[in-house]
Amino acid sequence: MAEMKYKKYVKTLSFKDDGPGFYRQVARVNGKPFGLDFNIEYGAYIAAGNMGEEPYGAHVHDFDQVMFWLGVDANDMGELGAEVELCLGEEREKHMITTTTAVSVPRGLPHFPANITRMDRRFVYMEISCASEYKATKLPANKKATETQPAFMWDAKYRENIINLAFSRKGAWSYGPRNRDDSGGYLAFVRGKDPGFEFLVMCESLKKAPYRFGPIPDKPHVHPKLEILFFMGTDLNDLSVLGGEVEIALGKEAERHVLTAPTAVVIPGGLPHCPLTITRVDKPFILTDVRPFGSEAPSPRKP
Repeated sequence: MAEMKYKKYVKTLSFKDDGPGFYRQVARVNGKPFGLDFNIEYGAYIAAGNMGEEPYGAHVHDFDQVMFWLGVDANDMGELGAEVELCLGEEREKHMITTTTAVSVPRGLPHFPANITRMDRRFVYMEISCASEYKATKLPANKKATETQPAFMWDAKYRENIINLAFSRKGAWSYGPRNRDDSGGYLAFVRGKDPGFEFLVMCESLKKAPYRFGPIPDKPHVHPKLEILFFMGTDLNDLSVLGGEVEIALGKEAERHVLTAPTAVVIPGGLPHCPLTITRVDKPFILTDVRPFGSEAPSPRKP
């Protein structure tokens, strides 16, 4: 069998228990092999306590970043099942995260420490960094600031950086008359243009198959900017299990790839992709569509 031309863009995720503290089963995808500026990791937090590495203080990056707390109940993805205290800014302004939430962190904005004060269920934590190499500069501790009470949203200086995701039922006809498929799932998206830099994250639970994506599901299209598709399992005891099967076509040749394990599909700007079809669901799983530099409307592209 001839080697597949676009196989390098399809990265089966490898999970390792090398995260700090209670951060487990961490997978990473880096843009350096593709000449692209991104570094993304995700894993599961399994118990309450401090997030990040010791010493638990603030740090800054010289790149933009999105922090993403995600609940994985396919029927109620907005429910995080935990309470997280997060500090932002030089003031260490404290925020409470209690639902599925994305936090916009423009370059140079101090952030952390963060502390999981209560956990009723485990959740996924994802960091999306707009650089191929992760670097952080530690800042001096500010004990007095971290002992303050959380800010009310309407009084908070950084309230626009905290973006709660509102999930809605994505039923049949959601794409229009040419695609009436229904995955049985829920969808939310967040755009980060206002809080300091442009990005897009979309999250969708997948419960039924077959299910095709897009208003013209049998045709490829292209985006001018980078897109990374994460197909994620919902068993937080074993994130290496996807729970279904996915078919995706890449390139003008419509090269077909079949995914049966958690996978990241890297789609550089200008690369034709789709059709994308969920062909089997044994257990609900999640598609998280990450566009670190924002999004523009797709253009049709014939294979």
